[in-house]
Amino acid sequence: MRKTAFLDRDGVINKDVNYLHRKEDIELLEGSAEAIRILNENYFLTIVVSNQSAVALGMMSEEQVEEINGEIKKLIFEKSGGRIDRAYYCPHHPKADLEKYRIVCECRKPAPGMLRLAEKEHDIDMRESYMIGDMPSDIVAGDRAGCRTILLKSEKNEEIIQAGREFRIVEPDYKFNNLLEAVRFITK
Repeated sequence: MRKTAFLDRDGVINKDVNYLHRKEDIELLEGSAEAIRILNENYFLTIVVSNQSAVALGMMSEEQVEEINGEIKKLIFEKSGGRIDRAYYCPHHPKADLEKYRIVCECRKPAPGMLRLAEKEHDIDMRESYMIGDMPSDIVAGDRAGCRTILLKSEKNEEIIQAGREFRIVEPDYKFNNLLEAVRFITK
């Protein structure tokens, strides 16, 4: 069984630009490529799990999500030699504009479906794994899947915390300022 770092994408690996749908808008966050390389060197599977409701809202296609994920993988490799082993995404939303995506599913975080699918496909030891994200839904999904959870500071979660919508369901196990800081902690 393998230990895994599950990573949210937007706000953790790359700058969150609200519905990233153009490759030219990708901006890796400082230290994220190095963090992924360090995970690789310490035998962590590195798996992205991200909600991509822009598909459900008709703003982009699933093919565009795949292209953006591929470009992020390429940029990480070029910058640090690091690799993302797999990227899962959820295109659904219960209030989707496109009917085929308008469902309540098990893959949209805070549901743990993407993590459970990865667990089956990659023989993952969830007790030795971490879900690293910047939103309460990431933390809840990781907790429900049986992972340890890490919350990263971001502009979006600061807004949520200030609005009083902090973690009413589950608190993260750890909090860090960025992905590199979190990865240095879990690999020491």
